[in-house]
Amino acid sequence: MNDRLVFLCDLTHTSQGYAAELTPYPVACIKAWIHEYSRHGDTLNVELFKHPQRFIDAFIERQPAIIGFSNYMWNLDLSYSIATEIKRDYPETVILFGGPNYPLEDHNREEWLTAHPNVDSYIIGEGEEPFTNFVDEWYESQDIPKALQAAGSGCHAIIDGQFVKSDDVSPRVSDLDKVPSPYLEGYLDEFLKEVPLTPLLETNRGCPFTCTFCVDGISDRTKVYRKSIDRFEQELEYVAQRYQGKVLTLADLNFGMYKQDLDASRAIAKVKKEYDYPYHLQVSTGKNQKERVLDCAEILEGSLRLAASVQTLDPDVLKNIKRQNISAEKLIEVTKLANRLNANSYSEVILGLPGDTKTKHFDTVFQLADAGLKFIPLYTLMLLEGTVLATDEERNRWEIGTQYRVVPRCFGVYNFKDREILSVEFEEVCVYTNTLPHEDYLECRSLALTMGLFYQDRILFELYGFLGTLGISPSSLLAILHERRMSLNPALTELFRSFDEATASELWEDPAELERFTKAGPETIARYVAGELGNNVLFRHRAIALLDLVDDIHEVAFEVAREVIKKAAPDSFEENSEYLDDLRRFSADRKRNMFELGTEIEGEFSYDFRQLLSDDFTSQPVRLREPFRIRFSQSVEQVEMINDQIAVQGEDLNGIAKVVSRIPVAKLQRLVTYGESSEATGNDDGVQFASPTALSPGEFA
Repeated sequence: MNDRLVFLCDLTHTSQGYAAELTPYPVACIKAWIHEYSRHGDTLNVELFKHPQRFIDAFIERQPAIIGFSNYMWNLDLSYSIATEIKRDYPETVILFGGPNYPLEDHNREEWLTAHPNVDSYIIGEGEEPFTNFVDEWYESQDIPKALQAAGSGCHAIIDGQFVKSDDVSPRVSDLDKVPSPYLEGYLDEFLKEVPLTPLLETNRGCPFTCTFCVDGISDRTKVYRKSIDRFEQELEYVAQRYQGKVLTLADLNFGMYKQDLDASRAIAKVKKEYDYPYHLQVSTGKNQKERVLDCAEILEGSLRLAASVQTLDPDVLKNIKRQNISAEKLIEVTKLANRLNANSYSEVILGLPGDTKTKHFDTVFQLADAGLKFIPLYTLMLLEGTVLATDEERNRWEIGTQYRVVPRCFGVYNFKDREILSVEFEEVCVYTNTLPHEDYLECRSLALTMGLFYQDRILFELYGFLGTLGISPSSLLAILHERRMSLNPALTELFRSFDEATASELWEDPAELERFTKAGPETIARYVAGELGNNVLFRHRAIALLDLVDDIHEVAFEVAREVIKKAAPDSFEENSEYLDDLRRFSADRKRNMFELGTEIEGEFSYDFRQLLSDDFTSQPVRLREPFRIRFSQSVEQVEMINDQIAVQGEDLNGIAKVVSRIPVAKLQRLVTYGESSEATGNDDGVQFASPTALSPGEFA
């Protein structure tokens, strides 16, 4: 055992590429603190790991004395399974865990530590200082109880069969400039060379909101601490000079809500102008002060996704989860401004929050669609350890019923000497409450597919634009399509039936039974890796539709649209009948066979689609004197994007499903060339890449 060697691990599964695609910035902050403030900083050698097999191999070869593991819902089983093998052969190795995936109540903390006996101590909150204090004391005394006492706030353990904790305080760093930059120190250089990983930076830590479903909603994190803009700009420039990718992730929880964020936006814009990086900025934008968020979006010129993550618009549900949203009227106003700025607007909705009902969920989703949000991800509520909602009191209060499922991409087989480690991560999801029966939960899940087929990724934005000119909202169409989902046409009906069946079958009531099944042998894990099991049900079915059912989607949507128009605007029905035919062909031709590279589609059209596309289809159609020839083709950039994604994810159905989950399909819609012109239009630069798994840096990871 090497007493001077410390390994810090922010591991993620790798059987289908990096499952959590972020540089290990949180553990790198701890390394930076050790080298700056430890009494033995010049003596200790601290190394960082993301890839699990590389870590295992390095451990066996070099045998560090202390190992720190991050604990998130996507890597707990992986980290603990490896820790168990380490303790089996090297029991003297000190194992520390930390991160948000840990209970808030002491009796549940004791139960957690008892169930994970190979964890010597758990560090809650921001780990820089307590981890360093622990290492210093242990290095000098080789005594874990003494090290726990010296570590200060936030350390928990089972000592002589008793639960021991220093206090209830979650440690915080009040001045982020005190944390030496792991980027400027060069600690993350090796990870910047791996483009599949996305650089992670921060300008502040903390969140003033107390949402009960969020790990950052606890009282210990309500105060926001900042980093200087000069330091942030230096880090960003350092990354831009070394990273070959285009995406930057900021860990800020409310970007754009504070005046300092305007300065951060200017710094990002400045670096982008010089280095063409970052092209895409992934960050959670502020939950209020939307005008300031829009100012940031304008400075960043389309690189910022505007998130109006309302979770719900129902006032009673918001009260139950201790959340405040902007009003629906303000949301509509802000969305229109965002779309005008070409800042991709999206809003997340969570199904199953306390007090939620089928009617409330549908109302929220349809209000967001009518507001013009470009993308509306619909999620099932996860009961995350470390959140108020996962406490016994809240579970009992709302009679929350849960089941378990495999986290997509979070599984694999790893080798420790001559032994195989079978690892699978599970998530606990809400499937009913005292206001949402299970059958209503299932129908709300089915609404996610309705939105995926008929709204997401601007699949029918041309049609919705025209309906808007007649005063008809998207929800008027969506409500009918959903109601008729089991009788639209044979292909789509079968897709909904398959989705409903897969939604029910992916859930397990007993997590122990699910674990026995998934870890029965490496051949079972292989079925998950191959995509036979454990797929994201929604993205898989959306992939089927994009590959084979684009014409079916347009056929039924335009058929229902004619019904709606005839009823709501009868004077416009006959007048626009021929235009609807042209519009259906135009819309379908842009989206058909998007994954068949090099294909072109041509056709003659009687309306001025050049002007309509320029106006985002919010203007009235104008009939041309003569039919006009239009060509639909893929740009070089689109072909490269598809090739890059398929090379990583695969070109079968499972691979396409992963592509759909990683990049917005709206970016793949064919560009449009008119007549003999060589100028193609229709590129949707406002649509940004999907975010990788979110986390809060500084929590010990």
